[in-house]
Amino acid sequence: MTTAITPEVFLRRFFAPPNFIWPNTDPASPMATTMQPFLAALPDRGECPAVLPRRTDQSHPTIIYVVCWDIAHAGRVRPLLEAAVAHQWCRFDGRVARLDSADPIDLAVLDFVGPDTTFLLRPTVQTARNTFTALSRLIATIGDVPLRVPKAPRPIGRLLREFDLALASGAVATSERLLREIKAFGGISHENVAFLEIRRLFQLGKDEEVLAHASLPSLIYVEPPRLVREGVLAAWGRVNLARPLPTGDIDGALAAITTAKPDVAMLVDSSVASTTDPDASTVCALVALIRKEDSLTEVLAANLAVDPDLRARLVPSSQGSVDEADPVSETSIPESVTGPDRPATQAPIDSWLDWVGRLNSAHGLQLDGGQTLMWTPAWQVDSQLADAIDAVPEVATDDLLSGVAALLEADDLGRPAARTAEALLRRYLVAERFSPFDLGAICALLEIFLRGGPPPEAYREVLGDLSDFADRWVAIRSATRAIDLADAVVCGPVVDSRTRANFVTTLLSPLNQQRHRLPESLRKLASLVTDDIKLDYDWTIAASDPVEQPSDRNTASGRILLYSLDTGSLARVKKTIDFQWPNVQVEVSSALDGNASLKQHARNADLIVLATKRATHAATGFITANAQGALIRYADGSGSASLLRSVELGFADLHA
Repeated sequence: MTTAITPEVFLRRFFAPPNFIWPNTDPASPMATTMQPFLAALPDRGECPAVLPRRTDQSHPTIIYVVCWDIAHAGRVRPLLEAAVAHQWCRFDGRVARLDSADPIDLAVLDFVGPDTTFLLRPTVQTARNTFTALSRLIATIGDVPLRVPKAPRPIGRLLREFDLALASGAVATSERLLREIKAFGGISHENVAFLEIRRLFQLGKDEEVLAHASLPSLIYVEPPRLVREGVLAAWGRVNLARPLPTGDIDGALAAITTAKPDVAMLVDSSVASTTDPDASTVCALVALIRKEDSLTEVLAANLAVDPDLRARLVPSSQGSVDEADPVSETSIPESVTGPDRPATQAPIDSWLDWVGRLNSAHGLQLDGGQTLMWTPAWQVDSQLADAIDAVPEVATDDLLSGVAALLEADDLGRPAARTAEALLRRYLVAERFSPFDLGAICALLEIFLRGGPPPEAYREVLGDLSDFADRWVAIRSATRAIDLADAVVCGPVVDSRTRANFVTTLLSPLNQQRHRLPESLRKLASLVTDDIKLDYDWTIAASDPVEQPSDRNTASGRILLYSLDTGSLARVKKTIDFQWPNVQVEVSSALDGNASLKQHARNADLIVLATKRATHAATGFITANAQGALIRYADGSGSASLLRSVELGFADLHA
């Protein structure tokens, strides 16, 4: 098992003493120019290997490391090296090197790509230059060819569903990997790829990047899905308008939306006008004032998210008050786009119960997160929806679980659909779905279940069932998810202390037995979790353990801002950081919107870590807009372990 280190950290460690060929990776050194074509392979990990030189003394010949990304890749690189350098410029027997973990340079390679992946070339002083020239030609020939996938590619429909699920569960890094895979796979149009990119940027709060997207001027004319339209409108509102909108600025805002480039007003229709996003609803109301369309005005007049002054302009006092409880009629809303390359249904689906009911007799019923936002919320029909999910036949499990992303998108933190989450958790377990994407969904569903304050019988059943399947997936590679789940239960309601302790023991005991493979930060967090429920686990490692890395806890410094709506996770992560890096100043925020304090924290931070699953778009957009040179990282999930892992990786990048 390798330690997850970034290319920047790897290079810093590789060119550290005793390797003196490129001291401190100084960009002003002549070596930087020489190394540039060889380093291009590091970020993308395509078919081109990384070629890195090592020299411990001027009198010693250079050793060249040819770093491959996995064992299969090494097998493909072997004949290329044979053809490029063997028999003429240096000896090469085709065997991968046995790297020594006691050697700091070898250890950096092992932590980066693992064993059995690297070749060592040892040219003589006389042939070193020619060897580098031959390797340069090889690198130029391979270029940026993507890494070959030894298994059959997954269907594009499955990739799209996994992308939706990753976004909905806050798995930011996972959604980025899936987006790259979707682009490499092909099969969907340029417009639909752009839709996915804009949705992801909006989820991350990158409003400026949303509006600067190269495809946006043309996309507004092709009727994007509702979530894309909502994201663009909200981003435009946050960047160009004040909120709440001062009464005296309404005319200026009307002029701004009229002259906007691109013409974002084209994205407004009756369906998106029902949005609960206050920034998007403000833009929609401005467009309604300009168009003076009765159908659009009626929808916005009933939308509680619209700025009160704008609602007063939309609905003159002579017309009386609007019945705020009256939902928007489905018949007034045009049929929404179902999403990238997804089949449309024969008749519109108008509720969660309607969708689940149709799974009994139809196949391939896919949901667009935008259309579900117009339905009666799941928490209002929680019991009926849970019973309907239990009645869905096993053959329709794929279609049922494909709707989890939309359910998570519509999750209300204050009013959880707890029984629905419980029913979906059972379906994941029965179907034995434990891929990284599924584990993210399981984490999110368990949090919803716990927020609902479950009765003792349901609490014991759900945690017992999850424990029964833990041996199928709990491992070092999934340690972050395991700690997230354990911490969610420990921080949740104490319904049954014994069941809670058994659950945490089942998940964390295997990790404790291999604790020497965990980074120090995760060990400390796991220690806090087990200590909270009085479990006697020792998470320390002997200083002589060869896996243990030197700690920088006494020298590290800087300012970190953590943002999440989960205050329990924030407190846990802050406590862990205070222990591991006592000289680091940590600020936490769970603000729903921008404020003076959050602006100050964002401007002063060196590192900002955001949990997008437990966040508001207004706050994340505000933070990114006010970050002045700070390194921004996104947690690959919403739990404390996911937050802490992003802090650790971001902190390593910051000090690389």
